Amino acid sequence: MFDFTKKLTFALSLAFAFVLNAFAIHEEFSEGYEFSSSIASSKMQERPMSLYKDGKVVFFKGDSAFIATIGDMYDLIDIQPCPELQDLGIEGTFAYDQKRRTIYFAKTDEVGNSDLYQSKWVDGAYSYPTKLEIEGLNKVRKPIRGSSTVTAGWTYRYNRISGFFNPTIAKNGNRIYFSADFPKKSFGGRDIWYIDKARSTDEVGWKMPENASDSIIIMNSNARDDYAWCYGDTLLYFASNRKGGFGGMDIYVSHLKTIKREVTDTTTGKTSVIEKEIWDEPIHLDSVFNTNANDYNIIGSPKICLLMSNRQGGKGSDDIYRPAPFQATREPELTPDFPLDEPRGFHWVLMFFDFNQTQMKPEYEAQLDELVSAMNEFPGAIFEVSGHTDARGSDQYNLKLSAKRADYIRQMLISRGLDPTKLVSVGRGFHDPVIPNAQTEAEHEQNRRADIKILNE
Repeated sequence: MFDFTKKLTFALSLAFAFVLNAFAIHEEFSEGYEFSSSIASSKMQERPMSLYKDGKVVFFKGDSAFIATIGDMYDLIDIQPCPELQDLGIEGTFAYDQKRRTIYFAKTDEVGNSDLYQSKWVDGAYSYPTKLEIEGLNKVRKPIRGSSTVTAGWTYRYNRISGFFNPTIAKNGNRIYFSADFPKKSFGGRDIWYIDKARSTDEVGWKMPENASDSIIIMNSNARDDYAWCYGDTLLYFASNRKGGFGGMDIYVSHLKTIKREVTDTTTGKTSVIEKEIWDEPIHLDSVFNTNANDYNIIGSPKICLLMSNRQGGKGSDDIYRPAPFQATREPELTPDFPLDEPRGFHWVLMFFDFNQTQMKPEYEAQLDELVSAMNEFPGAIFEVSGHTDARGSDQYNLKLSAKRADYIRQMLISRGLDPTKLVSVGRGFHDPVIPNAQTEAEHEQNRRADIKILNE
């Protein structure tokens, strides 16, 4: 048999095959949108959301359940009480299998154990919750008399506490992802795990839990990884407070990929190549989605993307946030009546760009000829062209816009005969304003500029 724990050689295939059949929900709202508090939010703390039957969304406020429809304007509408889910004891997110009309959720018992339960829709109501039968759940490692070996299976209980949290459904109802604090096979902290439905009548209802992270390409961390949500079986969104984020819990996404692994049979010495699906190294979503507060519980559909956050500007402590198209009001254009001087150290400033535009106003392009003459006096210099925006709009959007502005100026200089290898363009968004905390259009316009400096002075 193949020994996967005491392998002689494991090798990743040189060619990775991505399985990207599902469109990444967040990509639709990465540009041109800001996340704002939903009309479903209130001063009362909202609790995690879950997708329910017919594509609706369920969330809790205190002990009360509410159901809402996804509207056409990127928000929840027709918010109503949901009494059918009121008294099941649901804690956190739940997983709904529409085909089997069954709901799975975590629930804490009287001694503090948090386990997975199920309830089925029968005769117009949900049945009394019953604990899932999961292989190995109650097995305890014990020495066999006269031997140093141990019994098969392992315990999920740690210090008498069993931790199953925030389940989500996958693989047409045959897999449940959840988070857990299991001490064995863990990467540390709380990890994302899964259980598969048993296919044989001889097996327990659900197979033994497996860590969702591979040991070669690691998705889980030694911090808290929680609130998994699987979309299309090829994208796994989750929240984590691992290092490298903006602060608090941040949202990440991992893509399913297929690797080829070389395995050696420890008995015969022969090697073979197997294929295995694993979750890739997670990608940290940008500042459109993440802040320095707790951002978590992302769910969505092709029509909407929702998340929970306790960021500033909400209605309460934890709100539901939804994407809103970014719109900024503007005042009449400012026409500057002063010349642009060359500051000391060769720092030229070219203004102005129109709001949300990458091309400089035509009346200022004539200054490029004067700039080119000055730059030609430094034949060995390498110049940086940096683009800038005003503070309106998301960080990610403005970084892209400023990079386009810088590249536009660079191309204009090249067209006037400057060496392309001596010009470097970079976008700095709104992080280096001429006028911090700009309020008027005149002030915003001065921040929409391009700076030209010598890098190798």
